[in-house]
Amino acid sequence: MNQRSIAVLPFDNLSSDPENEYFSDGMAEEIINALSKIQDLKVIARTSSFAFKGQKLDVRIIGNKLGVSSVIEGSIRKAGNRVRIAVQLIRTDNGFHIWSETFDRTLQDIFELQDEISLLVADRIRENFGHMDIEDRLVSSKTSNPEAYDLFLKASHHFKRKDLADVKEALVLFTKATELDPDFTEAYAYIGETYLHHAGFNLISAKEGFQKSREFAQKALAINPKDMRAHKVMAYVHLFHDWNWEAAIESYNQAVAAGLNNEIDFITNYYIFIQKDYDLAISIAKENQSRDPLHIISYWWLGLCYYLSGRFEDALPAFEESLRIEPNFSEALRWKGLVLGYLGRFTEAFQALDKAIQLTNGEGLVKLDLMTVKVLSGETEGVLEELENSHYIDPCDPAALYSLMNKPEEAVRFLQKGLEEKSSMMVSLKYWWVWDNIREHEGFREIFDKMNFQDHKAHRQHPSSQQLIISQSSQMADEDCEHFLQILREKMAMEEVVTDTNLTLRSLAEQIDLHPNKLSWLINMKLGQNFNDYINSHRLGIFQRKATDKANSHITLLGLAYESGFTSKSVFNDFFKKSTGLTPKAWVKDHRN
Repeated sequence: MNQRSIAVLPFDNLSSDPENEYFSDGMAEEIINALSKIQDLKVIARTSSFAFKGQKLDVRIIGNKLGVSSVIEGSIRKAGNRVRIAVQLIRTDNGFHIWSETFDRTLQDIFELQDEISLLVADRIRENFGHMDIEDRLVSSKTSNPEAYDLFLKASHHFKRKDLADVKEALVLFTKATELDPDFTEAYAYIGETYLHHAGFNLISAKEGFQKSREFAQKALAINPKDMRAHKVMAYVHLFHDWNWEAAIESYNQAVAAGLNNEIDFITNYYIFIQKDYDLAISIAKENQSRDPLHIISYWWLGLCYYLSGRFEDALPAFEESLRIEPNFSEALRWKGLVLGYLGRFTEAFQALDKAIQLTNGEGLVKLDLMTVKVLSGETEGVLEELENSHYIDPCDPAALYSLMNKPEEAVRFLQKGLEEKSSMMVSLKYWWVWDNIREHEGFREIFDKMNFQDHKAHRQHPSSQQLIISQSSQMADEDCEHFLQILREKMAMEEVVTDTNLTLRSLAEQIDLHPNKLSWLINMKLGQNFNDYINSHRLGIFQRKATDKANSHITLLGLAYESGFTSKSVFNDFFKKSTGLTPKAWVKDHRN
């Protein structure tokens, strides 16, 4: 288990109005987003964290299910313009409360409060589990208008649900937020992304959807050139509408630099279809799945990356894991059916597709998938007639089946429509194996040339190699290391510093005039301890001196532990046993004699 890992559980809504749940959910999500900016911290995605909403499970069970060393629990009481937030950071191995605090603030202070909580949580994780760089600020102010922010949280609540009615409502609420605050950057960016979903639901044409998305993303970037979501929206516009490959990856990388976690759907389309870097797409899908281990979509995307890469044996268990979480997930069923078809396991393939047809009433692409497996199995009777008499929203879908059947004229006819209608799947023409049967056809070559595909160099490293790179920002020259280590030794020789129960990494860094990131790196990398163990080892030394002094024989061992700076009986006993191999009582008995 990654020790520097955390899940933020949904906050309990203690407000008198149950409708305020959007606010408590929104606050938890804002903290998830803030902590996700820390490169060396694994933060579980909202979908998996919120799977425990309304449940009162032991944190050890939650930690095991999510694969994290710590969780945040909290509650929110909102009344008028005031909000009270109680937060606890808890270890999942033993249920120990690392830190807890209650905050009373006004809504005008909400962003400062989110930043304060996020930094405190990140600091406690670093102190307990090892070095990581933390920015001086994790949350910046979105708006100075509390009412606009309230509308933004309501809109986000609907946006996350992503069904038809919610997508409509989200657009209305985001728009109202920008009317209250015309400089509300993130609301404009969300409007841009919401228009992408409007096009996906066929509420508007794809052309209008991309046009509106571009308009609002650019409006956001005019206010804040580093807005993460606006760059993300522009990456999608460039990739699927403009077919401007360089601009797409540039916008995407700007979004990542601004704090975006890997967008698996963009990566699937870009790194598989444009760069043909299957290993990178799959490794990022695995990374995404580890951050969202209870979400059916994370396994589905992993299976999709394997499938699109032609790795059918590996795709099957990913789709099956998605179905283990939700047996009636029709998308996973139809893709499982396709994979089984390509593996030659036709009986199982037809069973999976029959179930998907029942669940969807035959809507969507499942009938096309059934025709595909029939062709693969040699059962082609009636397929051509059915294909010719069917209507498809995206012309690339029937084109792919015609390609499989080695019917280039029909495939090219639909691809020409795809070109004219700006089908999103036209990005797949460069490399996808589906088109291999018709690549040499003159009509295919003409369409291919109009796509203006180019050769691209790799734009980023694989996660595996990234993990080998030690952050450069905290490292220090040898002479600086020795200088500050000497100052640190002198400071830790002062009993009043070590026994200060309010001592933190940040407060100690301030005392020796060193940035907290550099002090964390120095203690972890040069002294081989995390901050808590380093401080507790000095407190242990003070305790041992006090305990062996006969003048203190009238004081209990726990009393001496508290005098030495320990704040918890369990922490004292656990650390003592880990350090000496003995209980405090046994050690004192040996050394007092």
